[in-house]
Amino acid sequence: MSDRSADYIIRGGLVVRGTGITREDIVVKDGKISANHGNYGDADAGRIIDASGLYVMPGIVDAHNHPVYADRIETFSLSAAFGGITTVIPFIANRRREGVEGTVSDMIREFKEEAADTSYLDYAIHAILLGDDDVEEQVPEMMDMGVISFKMYMTYPRRGMMMPDDRMLKAMELASERGGIAMVHAENGYCIDYLVDQAIEAGNTGREHYAPSQPRVLEIEAANRAATYAQVTDCPLYIVHLSAREMIPVLERFRGEDMNLFGETCPQYLDLTNQKMLDFGALAKIGPPLREREDNEAMWTGLSSHLIDTIASDFCGHKKSQKASYDHETDPDEEGSIFDATFGGNWAEQMLCVAYHEGVNMGRITLPRLVQVMCENPAKIFGLYPQKGSLDPGSDADIVLFDPSVRHTLSAEAQHCIADFTMFEGKQVTGQPVMTMQRGEIIVENGIMQRPKGRANFLAGNPDLAAYAPSGHKVM
Repeated sequence: MSDRSADYIIRGGLVVRGTGITREDIVVKDGKISANHGNYGDADAGRIIDASGLYVMPGIVDAHNHPVYADRIETFSLSAAFGGITTVIPFIANRRREGVEGTVSDMIREFKEEAADTSYLDYAIHAILLGDDDVEEQVPEMMDMGVISFKMYMTYPRRGMMMPDDRMLKAMELASERGGIAMVHAENGYCIDYLVDQAIEAGNTGREHYAPSQPRVLEIEAANRAATYAQVTDCPLYIVHLSAREMIPVLERFRGEDMNLFGETCPQYLDLTNQKMLDFGALAKIGPPLREREDNEAMWTGLSSHLIDTIASDFCGHKKSQKASYDHETDPDEEGSIFDATFGGNWAEQMLCVAYHEGVNMGRITLPRLVQVMCENPAKIFGLYPQKGSLDPGSDADIVLFDPSVRHTLSAEAQHCIADFTMFEGKQVTGQPVMTMQRGEIIVENGIMQRPKGRANFLAGNPDLAAYAPSGHKVM
C-alpha cells in the first residue's frame, strides 16, 4: 500500500471525542486511524464512507460482562457488535467443576482459547478472585499474563463467592505492588443473608420482598469499607455497578482524599426501577437490585459531575427458563421463591441506545461526556488507551457510525444473543449505531455481521497506562 493510499475515508460526519465535536474526515489505513487526514483525496481511498448526518465515535468499550452462561463469548460478542461495542472485558473466575482441579489462571487460558476461535470482538480479561483462591500465587501470575484487574465479591458468602476482608487486603496489596487494579461488588453479604433468612422465615418469598432484603445502605457500607482498604494498601479501586443514590457522597469523600477511586454504573441502573421486579419477578432479578427513580437520577448526576467514570453492561446471557426456580410451562400460576431465582440480565446490545436516548437526548449528559464514559475512560482505567477508546492518529480504527435520527423500539426479538428476553422490551428510543468497524475492518453494516468469528485479538492490560485517569478527576 502506498503512502498516499487509504482503506477508508469516513467523510461528512461529526466526529465525537471526549474533548468535543468536530467536522472532519477520518482516514483508516492498515487498521489504524491515520494522521494527516487532510492530505487524502477521494482517489486515494479504497472506499469513501458517507457519514453525512451521522456521528463518528470510537467503538464502545464494555468493561463489565459475564459471557459464561447461555451466551458465551461467541454470541455475546456478536450481540455486542450490533450495539456499537468493539472491545469487551469479560470477568473470568475459577469455575470449580466436579473432579477438575484448576486455578483462575487455568480458566483464563481456557477462555482465551475459546475466544480465539469464536469471538467477534477484541477482548481483555478481568480476573475474579474468590475466597479460597491463592492470591499470593495467582495475582502475580495473572499480571504476567496481561490480566491486571481483579474483582472481589463482598457478598454471596453462601454461594462460596465472597472474599474475606483479610484476603481482600492481601489481594489489594499484591495488585498495588505491580500496578494492578482492585474491583469490588460492594454489598454487605452477611447482612443480606440475615435479611433474606428473616424474609423466608416469615414466608415473605414473593417478588415484592426482594428489594427490601438488599437495601441501599448495604451498598454504601461495603463501598466505604472497600475504599478504606484500598486507601490503606494504596491500590486503585473500581467499584462496579453503582446503583444507590448515597454512593455519590461516598465517591466525593474518597476522591477528596486524592485516591484512585473509579465508579461504574449500568444502563439498568440509569433507566429501570424496582417496578420491573414487581412486574416481571425473576426476570428482573439482579444484584444490586433495581432501585427507584431518585437513584436513576443520582447515577446521571454522578456521570455528569465526573464522579462516576464509566457505563458498562454487566451482561449475563440467561434464557428465561434459566432465570426462574420454577417451570412456567408446567405450572404457569406458580412463582416460587424470588430468593431461589438466578441473578443477571442481558443489556449489552441496548446499552448505547439507552445511554444516548436517556442521557444525551434528555439533556442529562453531553455527547462528548458519553464518549468519555463509554469509550475513553474504560480504556484508560484498564490500560488499553490510546489503542482502544480513541479516534486519534495511531489508535486502532475501532469506529461506530451512529445515526441520531433513527427511531426504533428495543425488543428481545431484535437481539442477536441467545438470551430470549430484555427488561428494555418495548422501550422507544431515538438514535442507533448503523455501522461498526474494528481495526479497520467493517464488522456490522446494513444490519448484517460482515466478518467471520475468530479474528479477535487478546488485549493485555498495560499497568503503566492503567488507572491514569478519566477526564474530570485524574482520568476524565
